[in-house]
This record gives sequence, structure tokens and C-alpha cells, in this order.
Amino acid sequence: MSSLRKEALKWYKTLQRTKNQVFKGDQRTIEAARQRIREEFIKNKDLSSEKDIQEKIKIAKDVDVELRSTVVQAVRVDENRYQARITKDTKKLENVMFDPNAELPPPRSRKCSDKGKRT
Repeated sequence: MSSLRKEALKWYKTLQRTKNQVFKGDQRTIEAARQRIREEFIKNKDLSSEKDIQEKIKIAKDVDVELRSTVVQAVRVDENRYQARITKDTKKLENVMFDPNAELPPPRSRKCSDKGKRT
């Protein structure tokens, strides 16, 4: 088995584990993600170009990072409350309070060029 094929298989398994962690407890979403991951890998199983295979492996790595860092599961606790499941990998951004008295700059007017204008 070639090293690229082994690496592709490794990322297939990694994505399957990641979806189980990210969507823990949501069987419908886990099943949909399982099918989607499988479809994408089967669709590309006959790639022979090393460049194309490396590109698909990079996409798999990127998807893994995105799933781990941006997906937050929210579970309904009661009628008006949800509980978010944040993991150590979840990106946390600075939350800035909205200031209703903030002065916003006026919108910039753009001058249209004649190029692409309808007459």
C-alpha cells in the first residue's frame, strides 16, 4: 500500500472519529456525516495523480480542523434554555458588547464607472 493511500485512509478514519466527537449524542447528524465522508472518499478512490491525492488529503485535514474548532452543539435544556457543548478545540472569540450609542461613519458613496453600466 502506497504511503499516500495509507495517509488517505488515516484521514478517513480521523474524520469518522471527529464526527463522533463533534456530534456526540445526535445520531441523525452522525449518520449523515458518516455517509457524506464515505461518499467523498469513495468518489475519489480512483485518483492516481499524487498532486490530486495530496490536495484531497489537505481538504480532509482542513475539514477536520473546521469541525473541531467551529461546530458547537447546543442541547435544549428546557423551553427557554439551551446548553452549548464547548470543547477544548472550540475557537473562542472576544465577545464585544453592542453600544447602541456608538457613532457609525456614514456609508461611503461609490462612483460608478461607465464600464458595465446598462443603458
